[in-house]
Amino acid sequence: MAVLRFFEFELDESRRLLTRAGNPVKLGSKALDILVVLASKAGEVVTREELFDAVWSGSTSAENSLRVQIMALRKALATGETDDLVQSVAGRGYLLSASVQRQKPVEIPAPRILEVRGNLPGMHTSIIGRGDFIRRCLEARRTRVMSVVGPGGIGKTTVAIEFANTIREEYESAFFVDLAALKSGARIGPTLASLMGLSVYGSDPMPGIIAAIGHSKMIFVFDNCEHVIEQAAEVIERMSLACPNVFIVATSRETLGIPSEMVRRLGPLDIPAEGESPASPASYSAMAMFMDRVEHSLEIASLNQIDDLVRVAAIVRKLDGIPLAIEFAAARVIDLGLDQLLNSLNQPLTVLRRGRRTAPHRQQTLQATLDWSYGFLTENEKTVLQALSVFAQTFSRDGAALVCRPFLDNDDIEDAIWGLQSKSLLSRSETGTALRLLETTREYASIKLLSSMRETPVRDAHARFVLARLQDAELEWDRLATYQWLTSYGELINDLRLALAFCEAIGNTGLFLKLVACSGLLWTQLGLMNEQLLYIEKAIEVLDRTDARDPAIDTQLRSAYGAIAYNVHSVAGDAEAIRQFDLAASSARTLGDATKILRARSGVCAVLTTQGRYREAYGLALTLRDELGVAAESTVNRILAHNSHYLGSHADAFGMAEKALHANGVNVRGTLTSGANFGQKTLSLMIMAKTAYLRGEIATSLELLDELTADVMAVDHPISTCLAFSVGVCPVYFGLGMTEKGRYYLEVLRDTSTRNSLVRWQEWADGFDYALGTDIVAPSTALASLRLAGNGPRLENTITIGGERIGLDLLEMALSGEAGWCEPELLRLKGIKLLQRGSSEGRRWLTQGFELASRQSARTWQLRCANSLATFATAASFDEDRLRVDRLLGEFTEVPAIDLAISERILDGAPEMCELWR
Repeated sequence: MAVLRFFEFELDESRRLLTRAGNPVKLGSKALDILVVLASKAGEVVTREELFDAVWSGSTSAENSLRVQIMALRKALATGETDDLVQSVAGRGYLLSASVQRQKPVEIPAPRILEVRGNLPGMHTSIIGRGDFIRRCLEARRTRVMSVVGPGGIGKTTVAIEFANTIREEYESAFFVDLAALKSGARIGPTLASLMGLSVYGSDPMPGIIAAIGHSKMIFVFDNCEHVIEQAAEVIERMSLACPNVFIVATSRETLGIPSEMVRRLGPLDIPAEGESPASPASYSAMAMFMDRVEHSLEIASLNQIDDLVRVAAIVRKLDGIPLAIEFAAARVIDLGLDQLLNSLNQPLTVLRRGRRTAPHRQQTLQATLDWSYGFLTENEKTVLQALSVFAQTFSRDGAALVCRPFLDNDDIEDAIWGLQSKSLLSRSETGTALRLLETTREYASIKLLSSMRETPVRDAHARFVLARLQDAELEWDRLATYQWLTSYGELINDLRLALAFCEAIGNTGLFLKLVACSGLLWTQLGLMNEQLLYIEKAIEVLDRTDARDPAIDTQLRSAYGAIAYNVHSVAGDAEAIRQFDLAASSARTLGDATKILRARSGVCAVLTTQGRYREAYGLALTLRDELGVAAESTVNRILAHNSHYLGSHADAFGMAEKALHANGVNVRGTLTSGANFGQKTLSLMIMAKTAYLRGEIATSLELLDELTADVMAVDHPISTCLAFSVGVCPVYFGLGMTEKGRYYLEVLRDTSTRNSLVRWQEWADGFDYALGTDIVAPSTALASLRLAGNGPRLENTITIGGERIGLDLLEMALSGEAGWCEPELLRLKGIKLLQRGSSEGRRWLTQGFELASRQSARTWQLRCANSLATFATAASFDEDRLRVDRLLGEFTEVPAIDLAISERILDGAPEMCELWR
């Protein structure tokens, strides 16, 4: 054995220790074995086969494990300047690119055998993920009593022993006192005396123990104090006060509560975040421990494929990073495999039955570990623990109190919650003041709840708590930023699912309907409208079978169903959406609730607008104004603005959109009064930006687009985002020739609509990609979808983006409808198609387009038609056509760049020099 030195590193083969500048480098045993081989042949290529023989005894199944260990080794040796110490040689193996100095270790005389007393055990398995904790414990030795506190299975004993061994050389003796086997706290003194080899007489052995210790430097580890906490605290306090050179480490699920105590709370191992797929198990200590236990105990070395790592990440996440649970899970890999193990962890107590046979009985199964903790709870603490198991994840103290209230008063509940926290069975969440149970504890408590006959009242209280939170969420939607709202209410979805399942199971249809009716905003904001649809359909079936309906619930459910049919089912859902909105309006009228009437009738207007029935939607809005008066003003103005825009009344559209925007303040989202779930501010800004663009007010349009995009990205409401980008943002940017921006927002539209299963808006994205000639969607598929939908804004906006790429058949279809807003452009495109085919009738269509744009004050369409007339000018018309272009340019403060380039070519050239506008 020798000491190998390279750069700042020193590798002591005999001690199996790697240091850098004198500081130990954390490195797993396999990676260290690999380094020894590479360092002993520094500068030479070491084949994979040689490494297999040296490290895995020739097992070729270690191929994947080798790659992972090489990655860990590179990370450990990375210094910034020497990141390439371990190099791969393609097809051959690996080498250490460093000059290595070999030195024989200094011969140290064997130590004289002293009378070292104590029974401190060593560790049989590697300590993973606890280095930082132990270092912090070393730095925090400000008192002589340190308690390591945490829940069962978290690794308190392991850490305490490792910590004690780290400082062992500073003390004459070290004793480990396991209190788990003691039935009574009165046995602590006699047990300690026996371990120390003392013969102590009398009823209180402590004076004799203290006298024997005297001023000796000794370390004691009192393990598992929780079940005899009062007596353990008394013994430890007496020792610490009377013996100045004693250091005591205690492990417990609750603190000792003595003045000299330094409390160190031990948390779980590091786990990947939900959805994260680490490239290496070394990235997280929980994964590293799982892989280590599998590899060392089962000789399995093939868990390093990407898919395997994804499964391992999911397993340790499901186990909350609890070391004992990870030990048990690793032991089940050989007979279950990763897939079955992961799928079984919904019931971890059933799966994780077998641990190490040499472990204490209380730690041989998770069930036994939890039984041990549960046995020391008071009756009130047991009741509260059972009740808290109904929550899916985190919960507030108010929520905890509510589900416990059927059995206990507030003071008893608060005392029990405090007791559970002190015993490490209840903890705070990582993100704030919310409380949570570990998954294994939650399942254990849930089983206890089921057998206690308290389950129904607790789950009923939980469901009603969820309902109250949903109602709060609706009120807060207009008051909070989206990230704040999701932080407060996003996790409620998991409790909602549990509450709905409970109501279905016991047949509580009334509560079920209320939960579904109040949860629409939550499903939508989380992009789960497809899942919501399943519950809505069940709720509607119940409503249709019920004679005596609650009109408030009826209108809420049917409006929600209409919105889902509209956004998720697209054209196929239009008829059902209108039917449900009509039924919702009927129920709302029996209540005299103007807000709910507006929501339902505005939903009908949205469907009519989508179908290109702009005049009918406009008329329906006027009827609403007559029926509801001032209460309907802002909603009616929004609907009128939307349809005035499509009918080509641009000035009216801008004015009414501006009124709707300012009616209730510019920060109002307004989705809860829109049947199609559009945000009121979103729709108003969209119409204002679009009509400003058509009227040639380009700077105003761009300012409004900036405000619109910033607003929808901040609010992050999927349906409002899709509406804004489909109807306003993409058509305007593409229309202005700002193709890069247009394509960016088209990608956002496609991503948002796909992620949230919003089929209607996916079809808009398909139409735009077809118009742009991309290969994202098959032209035949896009055309079939456009023809099936018929006239309406999707077809019209697709044509304005596609321009001359669009066929004459789609132009004729759009011209047969009510597309007033873009009719000048449709006439222009038709004229160009005819001129390209040699028909002199084309100029007549161009002229009609120009004249209509003039009447609408749509300067952007005017200029475009004028450019096309000049482009296809005759010898007799060219001067007049040029003058028309020149005059129009003077009416713009800022000319769209795409049109200005054509106009300048026209003004600078002759008829034969003008190119076709594209």
